[in-house]
Amino acid sequence: MISLDTNVIFSALNTEDGNRRAARAALGAAAAADVLVISPPVYTELRASSSWQFIESWLTASQISTLWEMPPPVWTRAGQAFRAYADLRRDRTLPRRIAADFLIAAHAEHHGVSVLTFDETVYEAVFPLVRRIPLP
Repeated sequence: MISLDTNVIFSALNTEDGNRRAARAALGAAAAADVLVISPPVYTELRASSSWQFIESWLTASQISTLWEMPPPVWTRAGQAFRAYADLRRDRTLPRRIAADFLIAAHAEHHGVSVLTFDETVYEAVFPLVRRIPLP
């Protein structure tokens, strides 16, 4: 399974996004290789969009489902990684991240799935065992 990050989906669906072509190519390759899923935090971010009805239809047509299981160890791991990342930010120049980024990564780690995302820093810094699929 391949878990999709919100940033890839939004880029693929936004005709004005500069990353649209890369996101669509990566989604096509990922769909040809494996089953695509989203995590509950991605579902929540997508659901908050003013384009939710369009996104929901696209998810259904693309056969992308939500992998709903997020047991307590996922939340614990996300919190620990968020804390570790905050500590690293003090010593290095790393971008700010939100809790959802760590929940998405911890969810993928828990389920042993790869992640298709534009975000490199969270995975390189505190989730080195989660396979991040590079975008073209």
